[in-house]
Order: sequence, then structure tokens, then C-alpha cells
Amino acid sequence: MVRVIGALLVIGGCGYCGLSIARSFRLRAQVLRSLQNGLNLLEAEISYGSTPLPLALARVGEKLGRESSLVFSQAAQAFRLHKGVTAGEAWEEGVKRLAQSVVLSQEDISILRNFGHGLGNSAKNEQLKNIALAREQLSMAEKEACLARERYEKMWRYLGFCLGAAIVLVLI
Repeated sequence: MVRVIGALLVIGGCGYCGLSIARSFRLRAQVLRSLQNGLNLLEAEISYGSTPLPLALARVGEKLGRESSLVFSQAAQAFRLHKGVTAGEAWEEGVKRLAQSVVLSQEDISILRNFGHGLGNSAKNEQLKNIALAREQLSMAEKEACLARERYEKMWRYLGFCLGAAIVLVLI
């Protein structure tokens, strides 16, 4: 009886690890899509509403999903808490927070950091071009993430359970 329970625990634990890895592939594509939506909202706030950047970041953070709103809300919070912080420094804090909580590739983080370097440093038209560039780069990264998800998500789901079963067979 103890062996059966142990075998089920090993298979279940390995299966859970496989499901967790598979979930990260799906989550990355969703976050990249949501970040693009956030940049669309930020562009609208800047171009049509002429909203100041700290307020625009806060508004966008309120409208997005939980994972992707971190970068916008954390940047807005950095503006509120630290007087004299530049837009790039505030954005960098948001990117760090996002990178800690969501599985993104180094390329994805690099796109967000490069966007932050130009944030708040130029005229409105240049800001809008910077947003469009970042949105296009995130779109390409999302396509790559969707391809990776299609290729690896199912594999990791099954691999976790199969690895657990193989471990049980070796131990028995």
C-alpha cells in the first residue's frame, strides 16, 4: 500500500512539474499580447488624451490583466514614491518587477528595457514612434512564443507524467 501511494506521489509530482513548465509557455504568449494592448492604451493616453506620463502609466496599469499590469503600475508607483526619478528609471523598476513574477525570455526583457530608455526623453511624436516600435517587436516575440507553445506545451505535459512513471518503474 505504501508503495502504491509513493508511486502515485512520484508520478503526480513529476506530472505537476511538467504541467507547470507547459503553463509557462502559454503564460508568456498571453503576457506579450497583453503588453501590446498596454502599449496601445499608453499610446492612446499620450496622443489623444495628452495625459501626463505618470497618470497614463497608472491608468494603463488599472486596465490590464494582473501579470502585465505590473510593469505599468510599478512604473507609476515609482513616479509617486520617488521624486526626481526619470521615466526610464521608473520603467526599469516596472520591468524588474515583471521579470521576477513572469517567465519572459531575455529578448522580451530587452525589448521592454530598450523601450524604457526612450520613454519620456523626447517629443510626443517621437514617443509615439517608440511605442509603435516596441509594440511591433513584442508582436514578433509573441509569434515566436506561440510557435514555441505549439511545439513544446503538449510535450512537457506528457513528459512530466512519463518521467514520473519511468522513475517509479526504476524504483520498483
